[in-house]
Amino acid sequence: MDRGPVHPGAMTTNWDVVVVGGGAAGLSAAVMLGRSRRSVLVIDAGDPRNAPADHMHGFLGHDGLNPLELLVRGRAEVEHYGGTIRRGEVVGVRGSRDDFTVTTADGEDLHARRVIVTTGLADELPDIPGLRERWGRDVLHCPYCHGWEVQDQPIVVVGTGSRSVHLAQLFRQLSDEVTLLPNEVVDLTEAEAADLAERGIDVRSGVVEEVVVTDDRITGVRVDGDVVPCRAVVIGPRASARAGFLAALGLAATEHPAGAGDDVAADAMGQTEVPGVFVAGN
Repeated sequence: MDRGPVHPGAMTTNWDVVVVGGGAAGLSAAVMLGRSRRSVLVIDAGDPRNAPADHMHGFLGHDGLNPLELLVRGRAEVEHYGGTIRRGEVVGVRGSRDDFTVTTADGEDLHARRVIVTTGLADELPDIPGLRERWGRDVLHCPYCHGWEVQDQPIVVVGTGSRSVHLAQLFRQLSDEVTLLPNEVVDLTEAEAADLAERGIDVRSGVVEEVVVTDDRITGVRVDGDVVPCRAVVIGPRASARAGFLAALGLAATEHPAGAGDDVAADAMGQTEVPGVFVAGN
């Protein structure tokens, strides 16, 4: 039944839309919903994917901004348009269009006509000593996000899967000192090996043992006892959707065709297989 818009403050447990996840996608959705005079609640667990990064790039007009500062500004805009933001974790969603129940970790049941899931992805980092501590600093995953900052420096790409070869090729555009360490994970085809050689990308066999850090900066990667010097390490981690709380709706993350991880399937408008439940973001 269409009850019409429920205005903020009218019923604190009933909302037109509950947005699960308070990153850029969730806050953007909440701003536009607020501007459309819909009551909207954003529930945010406070664990953004890009929290380790000090700066973000490629976002027009905000280049170099700390990503956490972007969230501060976004929350203010949501509240300016009447939206509400709460810190918390959603553990379950049940129901159907116009009558969803969103349950939080502290046992509260919230009711919503629509649900937007913007919880994003979690990066599954390889278990290599020293690597996790440098993630988002000089352990990188994207040439477009971080490549400019490491241009013309020695870069090591540590093999994590099929994307590793492509990452080595991309970072080669930024530096002529790129080394690929397959790490007994990546099996190169003859064509890939020939292409890497033609581009001047060195390939070294062996098991990666640790990321070497000196004076709070990466100085190399240890492979079978030898250190390969570098100033940045590149990996292509698998990314998994934070979507376990959707199980009661019959929604589950499935493997993405790109082979980089999994996501919750949706159409071009973000509509999932469950009417009234949308997904957005990375």
